[in-house]
Amino acid sequence: MQKFITLGEGYGDLFELEALVAHNQTRIDKAIFLHTEGKLSTFLLVMQPVRGNFQAIYAIYNGIRYNAGEGGKYVMIRRWCETANIPVVEFSTRDPEDFYERGQFYQYITGVLRLNHLIPPL
Repeated sequence: MQKFITLGEGYGDLFELEALVAHNQTRIDKAIFLHTEGKLSTFLLVMQPVRGNFQAIYAIYNGIRYNAGEGGKYVMIRRWCETANIPVVEFSTRDPEDFYERGQFYQYITGVLRLNHLIPPL
C-alpha cells in the first residue's frame, strides 16, 4: 500500500524534506517532480517499501515554482537530491486543481506512477 504524506505548508515543508533527505538516504528510492503547464509543481519523495508492503510517499503538494529549471525551492530540492545521490524523475501531469479532492489527485498519481514503473503494484 502506498501512502501519500503531505509535508507542511509554507517553509515547513522544506525543513521536513531537508531532514528526510539528510537522515533517511538509505530508505529513499527516488524523487519525482510533477509539473503542470503554467502552475506550481508537486514534489514527491518516494521511500523504499517496508514491512507489510507499506510505502511512504512524501509530498510537497502544488508548492514548487518551476520555470524551465528555475525557482528557488526547485533548485534547492534538486541540489539536495543530487548531493544525496537520489535519482530525480520529472514529467508533466494533469493539474491537481482538476480534481475535487487532494485524495483524488493522489489516486490519479498512483496510477501514473505504477504505469510508468516508478512505484510497484502493491
